[in-house]
Amino acid sequence: MKAFASWSGGKDCMLAAYRYLQKTDNQIACLVNMCDQKGELSRSHGLKKQLIQRQANCMGIPVIQQASSHQEYEKNFKNVIHKLKKQGVDYGIFGDIYLKEHRAWIERVCSAIDIEPVFPLWDNDTVELLKEFIQTGFKAITMSVRSEKLSKQWLGRIVDERFLTDISKMEDIDPCAENGEYHTFVYDGPLFKTPVNFETGATIFRDKHHFLDLI
Repeated sequence: MKAFASWSGGKDCMLAAYRYLQKTDNQIACLVNMCDQKGELSRSHGLKKQLIQRQANCMGIPVIQQASSHQEYEKNFKNVIHKLKKQGVDYGIFGDIYLKEHRAWIERVCSAIDIEPVFPLWDNDTVELLKEFIQTGFKAITMSVRSEKLSKQWLGRIVDERFLTDISKMEDIDPCAENGEYHTFVYDGPLFKTPVNFETGATIFRDKHHFLDLI
């Protein structure tokens, strides 16, 4: 089964890709990373385009990075996967866990291109998913938090057992941040040939989020 992976650079898309690849006949042809209108930042997490490229290089998987405005997101996403369909890609991997409205959008868009969406994490317990991510050996750092949900002290934390313990105690916070409470950047783990080199920069506040600049 030849698939693309819808890619943010974070833990959920990584774990979804990892699970998908556990079947020997499955392969990931490329990562699809939608960027902002200028093509400089990953639209979902606000990561620099170059970090996603480095991540893909360290995994040895090609990446397509498509610039898009919010208004033309669906059209541009369809254009990308339509081209992949012509290249023999029949499946799309998505890291969604329980947001039904977003899954419905994915299914509608993929259906229009005759792509079958795959949801390896769907309806799983989010504490168990985070535990699996950590115990499987992936390494990630928190690079943004919603200011009304988490303080900026959560920025730059490594996603490890202590992180799991602390986040699980928080009220009204999904441990996997399915509602966007925080975002992560994965820099090492079982799918990597080498770790991703990066440094931490300044803390930025933008659009009600605290961001840790990764460079």
